[in-house]
Amino acid sequence: MVKSTENQLSHHLKNDKDMPYPDFDAMWNQITQDQERCPALHVSGTREYAGRRIQFKKTVLIGTAAVVLLATPVYAAVHYNWDDLLDGRSGIQHALQMELGQQLNQSMTLDGVTLTLDTAFTDDNRTVILYTLDPGKYTGDNIEFSSIGLQGEDGKLIEGRYHHVYDTDESKFKGYFETEWTPKGKLADVHFTVGGIQMLVPAEAPLTIDPLQKDVQTFNIDKDGLGTLEVSAFNDKQNQVMLSTSLTFEQPEVREYAFPQVIIYDHDGNVINESTGGVFGTPGDHGEYTAEQNYNLETLKQSAASYVLAYNRQESQVSQPFNIGIQLDKTEMLSGTSTRALNLPMEGLPEGAQIKEAIITPTQIRVIISHQEKYMPLPYLNYTLDVEGATLYGGLMNSGLKYETELRFEITPGMEVNQDTPITLIASHKINRFHGEFEPVTLTQISEKPQQLDTMLGGYVVHWTYYRKDGDLYVERYSDDPRFGGVNQTYMIENGKRNYGKMSKVQFSGDGDNKGIDQYKQYTSDTATVYPWAYSTEEPESEVSVQLQERTK
Repeated sequence: MVKSTENQLSHHLKNDKDMPYPDFDAMWNQITQDQERCPALHVSGTREYAGRRIQFKKTVLIGTAAVVLLATPVYAAVHYNWDDLLDGRSGIQHALQMELGQQLNQSMTLDGVTLTLDTAFTDDNRTVILYTLDPGKYTGDNIEFSSIGLQGEDGKLIEGRYHHVYDTDESKFKGYFETEWTPKGKLADVHFTVGGIQMLVPAEAPLTIDPLQKDVQTFNIDKDGLGTLEVSAFNDKQNQVMLSTSLTFEQPEVREYAFPQVIIYDHDGNVINESTGGVFGTPGDHGEYTAEQNYNLETLKQSAASYVLAYNRQESQVSQPFNIGIQLDKTEMLSGTSTRALNLPMEGLPEGAQIKEAIITPTQIRVIISHQEKYMPLPYLNYTLDVEGATLYGGLMNSGLKYETELRFEITPGMEVNQDTPITLIASHKINRFHGEFEPVTLTQISEKPQQLDTMLGGYVVHWTYYRKDGDLYVERYSDDPRFGGVNQTYMIENGKRNYGKMSKVQFSGDGDNKGIDQYKQYTSDTATVYPWAYSTEEPESEVSVQLQERTK
């Protein structure tokens, strides 16, 4: 068994009818947070993926149709070293060092594949379950769960995230499942359920991409459940090229585990690295898997020898579900738990928003911010806690609530935090967001030849470039001033209604790139009037701090 594919990062995009436009700033914050915490993260339930995927070794996987051999929970007391798995979950490492946690030691075997639940950590902030998976006769680079979660007494699936690594010494996968759900009381009877297991091997499909080609390039993959790949190349003034890709699927379920990515090899067979981080898994209009990858154009001209689409292919699977009944008990963890009722203001928060409370457990500190605006984005990018001189790094976590936003910080090994421990929240790199009615931008003489013009927005010079490609109108914009965060999106007014351009380039605050690209499909007129929908400015040097201390009554 070869070590599982490195650095597969997934991100759950929260879609809600009350939130028509994705909060990409919050997504970037979460992606950064998860990259720091954990290089490979899978989200159960409805999933979209974003992040970096590294080239992996090839191996042969041999499997047969799944046949039930044994399906009986058994006792299995084995101790493992979890440090490599928990590199991004220092709070769980701390709990292990303190000999906290509930020993489960329950196993189930199907078709020679054994899932073992080792230890549970249940407190007032989250539930984490450590597990191992012995693939038995199956071999391969990676495994994927078709679904995973806890099933409560009401039968509903409690979703979460999972991550695993391959232990070459034990010939097993070691992993954890994590959810923000916790029992309302001290005890809860649940079932740990895995809907099925896919054994995956890496695969490649050759491509003949021309990074200088202005038109959309189409490739029919037509194998392993993959459909058609479309590639658009966008060049900018800094000799960079963005490869924007869109992949359809002949089998929709393949989208859950394929993790497709364009890989470029040089003449020595080495992978050419991207110039900046890419974005993967933004959903297309019809379920496509879209991605953005950025390269130095001169490097591609001189060194690119071949292009391929790399992806995971399912070699075999265990389709029967694993279901292990357990009783979660958070009694032990409550001894180190405290809650601070705060209701504190913080500079930069809009009226009606405040730091509501902080919940401290042996593994994590959760800071809850309440607000009157639905899904209000926080005004800062970076968040840390100062705990008696020690710095805890954290970030946004989707609470699932419209009027509350959470910040979560991992406790570090050896740290003791109680009700009286001084804690200060520090927020930095302020983002100012502006919505409203802005001056329109008139585009004339639209053709395949790029046209440029400059406008002023919020006191900043914005450069616009527009052109027609494959019958579609593309509208690009950026500013030379790094304090300008970018125009989020543009729209036209047609028949009295707003027609928003499709974002062909995802924008994130704080990444140093304020360029945006919108696409208007099958636009035939030689003139257009577009309006900025929103824009932002940045104050990287801005910093505020709030002591998280309960007010004296």
